[in-house]
Amino acid sequence: MQKTSISTIVTGLAALFATPAVFAHGGIHMDLGLIDGFMHPASGIDHLLVAIAAGFWAARRGNHGLRDMSFVLALFAGGLLLGVVSLGWPQLNLVLPVAFLLVTSVLAVAIARPRLFAHTLFGGLAVYQGLTHMIEVPAASGMAGFGAGLFLSTAILMELGLMLRTVINTYRSHTAD
Repeated sequence: MQKTSISTIVTGLAALFATPAVFAHGGIHMDLGLIDGFMHPASGIDHLLVAIAAGFWAARRGNHGLRDMSFVLALFAGGLLLGVVSLGWPQLNLVLPVAFLLVTSVLAVAIARPRLFAHTLFGGLAVYQGLTHMIEVPAASGMAGFGAGLFLSTAILMELGLMLRTVINTYRSHTAD
């Protein structure tokens, strides 16, 4: 069996993220119900990156990441609820590029181990993502269904990040022999 290099995996992921559908958040929702909430993260790299990175970070201690994933998901749920009751701040989406910088910073710091800093940043990103995504939902649509679908999809993406870290760690331990 041929070994796959990390550069091949990174190149494949870069090609995946280069597709136009990943960069566009608008225009894919019909009734903003459960299914639309579940599918929403696939329409933008911001949500994909944050959720997968949070799962990757949660797996750093090798304890299946349950406590850290629960922490981030609880804050995400809080952001969803805050978005439902907020007056709406359309300027929040202008800050999206900052989220990308924060995610890459958190990953770098998480690998270096300062735990409080990483918890604070991922917690802030979780609240921010929940808040901004619920602000985008019109009040007359199915907010509860959309929020539930978004939450479930985010949990699955976080689990994907956790599994990615596990696979990389397993690969490293096998190649170190």
